[in-house]
Amino acid sequence: MKSLLSRLQDMLPPGRGSALGINSLLGVLGVAIGVANIIALISVTQSGDYQASGNLRDAGSDTVFVFPFVDTGDGMQRSNANAWLPAGYEEAARTLPEVDAVASVLMMPGHMGHGAQRVFTTIQGVSGEYLSVRGHAMERGRFFTVEETRQGADLCCIGSQVPGLLFPDGEDPMGKEIVVKGRKFTVIGIMVEKGMMGFETIDNRVFLPITTARELYKLDGSSSLLIRAAKGTEPSVTRKAVIRELRKVAGLGKGEPSDFTVTTVEQLTKIVASMLKVFNYLLYGVGSVALIVAGIGIMNVMLMQIIERTREIGVRRALGARRRDIWRQFLTEAILQSVFGAILGTGLGIAATATFCAMVQWKTFVAPQTVLMASAFSLIVGLLFGLYPAAHAAQLKPIDCLRYE
Repeated sequence: MKSLLSRLQDMLPPGRGSALGINSLLGVLGVAIGVANIIALISVTQSGDYQASGNLRDAGSDTVFVFPFVDTGDGMQRSNANAWLPAGYEEAARTLPEVDAVASVLMMPGHMGHGAQRVFTTIQGVSGEYLSVRGHAMERGRFFTVEETRQGADLCCIGSQVPGLLFPDGEDPMGKEIVVKGRKFTVIGIMVEKGMMGFETIDNRVFLPITTARELYKLDGSSSLLIRAAKGTEPSVTRKAVIRELRKVAGLGKGEPSDFTVTTVEQLTKIVASMLKVFNYLLYGVGSVALIVAGIGIMNVMLMQIIERTREIGVRRALGARRRDIWRQFLTEAILQSVFGAILGTGLGIAATATFCAMVQWKTFVAPQTVLMASAFSLIVGLLFGLYPAAHAAQLKPIDCLRYE
């Protein structure tokens, strides 16, 4: 028996193990790339959603937003004539019993400087109620008061990244002057770090009294209004009251479309979630195509292996292996390639997500269900695309296999 086994092993082609190892590695890499593709694409999207939702949550569930554009219903947004909210909207909203506080915001691009340092950023003019309504806070110093806002004081607060940008030598920015559009502002406070909103950080901004910002940019309006609902009042009730009052101020008749949008945190969160849900389906499709391509690769690799291992199959059949044994062997190998590919792809996908989030300063978020879904799909692909090669190997005749050169 031993001499028979030796003769049969000598019939196998030399160097087969090395070739099979390379082919198997290619199959594993194909699955790994597909799994990593799904995990990275979905996790990056979810990380962005988590970041955006976190900023919305910071504003508080009782916050109502007013923007100078309206949804046309066809996926487009139409701005009003000036793309600004008139200053009268703020005062009108303050008079409503359903409203507790109103913060007006004006955001414009511009440079801020100190000494020889210059940084292009967002200049954000805000009213004195901004901190309490927006959910922002001070790390050091104080925020300008409602009275200082009304007077247009030359004061400013800066984001947590600004000291490192304008004062790189470690100089304390408190009490120092920052130049914005040729005008000097004294730093009275540093804001708490807030992180990214989308692809833009909030922490490199400079905050001015909104009256001063309007004077600098020669504008009499706001980019948005942040309204906190009165205690015990549902945000939806406050929203309806604000819409009625602003339409009255704008002089809009019954049936005339509004030139502004009033929405709640809950509505904004649902809109973001809805948009990302559609985007996720698209990414699932893209990732699935990558995995299917990987599955085809596994099938091709397995068919190549069958050709290279034809005499091995003949040897096994000659030693008593049944067709189902051959079928089980090759199907198991296809599934194992998917398993190893899923493990490698999971590591690559998480690493790619972490790298991208670090680059854009997002918090990394990888949902366990995303990993499980990608891994399960890779196993299904390995199973489906391994069936045909396994069945093909099992149908080979032993005598033909032993004669194969």
